[in-house]
Amino acid sequence: MSSPGPIQADTAVVAAFVTDEPLDHGQAVTAVQDERTGAVVSFSGVIRDHDGGRSVTSLDYTCHPGAGAAVEQVARSVADEFPGVRIWAAHRVGHLGIGDSALEAAVGAAHRKLAFAACDALVDRIKTEVPIWKEQLFADGSTEWVGLDA
Repeated sequence: MSSPGPIQADTAVVAAFVTDEPLDHGQAVTAVQDERTGAVVSFSGVIRDHDGGRSVTSLDYTCHPGAGAAVEQVARSVADEFPGVRIWAAHRVGHLGIGDSALEAAVGAAHRKLAFAACDALVDRIKTEVPIWKEQLFADGSTEWVGLDA
């Protein structure tokens, strides 16, 4: 009796969206797992209390109306490039405080190297290709926009 070949997870974009609701890391991780998944790699982009030596109090994220479709396109592109992965990605918009998650991404795959590579590509592309901008609010009352082209 011969054994079957390796089973790979179906390539899928489980979810990819923009929301003004809090993000749930556990939901992202759980969504990409199935019986064929041997590795899950995840990323949480969390609001920190500093940037460039300055004290940050909060961030406001604003997006283009097409940002949701752009996140979906990025996720599909990464799924096409890395066959056998399952992807979940979401970016939050609105007012976020220190410790809030602005970006959650998870990739499930049969093997760790594939999951790591796909998650890295996914996060990099969301940050560079999706029209979302942030305004940092500093403790001294000043603000700074990040991601806007002058």
